[in-house]
Amino acid sequence: MTQQINLFNPIFRKQKKYFSSLTMVQALAIICGACALLAVDAAFRTRALTAQAAGTEALLAARQQRLTDVKVQFAPRQKSATIAAEIVAAQAELAMLQSATATVQRGGFGDTVGFSPYFRAFARQRIEGLWLTDVTVASGGATIGIEGKALQAPLVPQYMGRLAQESVMKGKAFATLAMTAVAPAPTPAPLVLAGGAPAPAAAPVYLKFSLQSVGASPKAETPK
Repeated sequence: MTQQINLFNPIFRKQKKYFSSLTMVQALAIICGACALLAVDAAFRTRALTAQAAGTEALLAARQQRLTDVKVQFAPRQKSATIAAEIVAAQAELAMLQSATATVQRGGFGDTVGFSPYFRAFARQRIEGLWLTDVTVASGGATIGIEGKALQAPLVPQYMGRLAQESVMKGKAFATLAMTAVAPAPTPAPLVLAGGAPAPAAAPVYLKFSLQSVGASPKAETPK
């Protein structure tokens, strides 16, 4: 009986070694070189960051020192009670001036041109047989009162119409007009002068009148 032996069995072939000692040494050398490069790069980066951090700390320290010097040089001053009182007084005065200015602009003081234009107007409009006894101008021309005497009643409205033509009296009106007849004091008996000439006639009857503008309170009548 014969037996055949197969000498070509794969298990008897020479196996190829992929991870030989030389290959592993080469790979280890490459890894070590890469690690060395990474270490060098990290060292450079660390050195640069350290220098930057040192510069930043120095700058921060300089600025903190400068802030401390400024605080010492320009220390906050204590509030002065006198200055605070002066500020309050100045603000109150400013508010008062602003209120006065607003009042003047609104015309709260009435006519601010003075009183002389009114008296010049009264003097220009003189009428024979009428004369003034009392003139009142108040509140910047807002209140006007006129008292006088006239020999005839029509002279009073005539005088009022002539006053209305004056520019200073534009927009002003009289609210009340009062007229009272005044008789002369009676004489006991007619007198006869020497030579038979009659005595002069008694004084004529005259009217007392009173004009009050709008907003003026009429004066109490006093005997004269």
